[in-house]
Amino acid sequence: MRRLILFRHSEAVHSSRFRDHERPLTDAGRKDAAHAGARLAELNLPVDLVLLSDSQRTQETWEIAGTHLEDATENRLEKRLYEAERRDLMDLARAQPDSVKCLILVGHNPSIAEFAAHFAGSGEREALKRLAKGFPPSGIAIFDIEDAEWRKLRWGDGSLTHFLT
Repeated sequence: MRRLILFRHSEAVHSSRFRDHERPLTDAGRKDAAHAGARLAELNLPVDLVLLSDSQRTQETWEIAGTHLEDATENRLEKRLYEAERRDLMDLARAQPDSVKCLILVGHNPSIAEFAAHFAGSGEREALKRLAKGFPPSGIAIFDIEDAEWRKLRWGDGSLTHFLT
């Protein structure tokens, strides 16, 4: 079994002082990132690889949230996540080696929300209901995947086990 975790960055400042790519988190966003990381850690899921957008807000989100998880997790910046569409996220997931059992993608809306909506073929009823209402900043969707190979991933393959908001 594989696991795919989608993590939308936390709330970022909206100011003309920053280019979009360089927007940092708000104070509330930093608190939410810490809370999201703590909730993720409570699930005690071993994570093999984290791919994150190279934007300031996604890196800052993971720097804060990731402190709650095991240090051995490999983190890589993935520039394609910044302006990704849902198909790009699928391509990234499919490109992972079989040695990766649990992958986290830290990115942006609308691609994170669209991917989650198309990937959730089944899952925990309440989590699916909440996901249908939107994917807020600091939201985390956790999917179990039955197929043993990333390269065979298809829309609807995910079973949503948790939607943390």
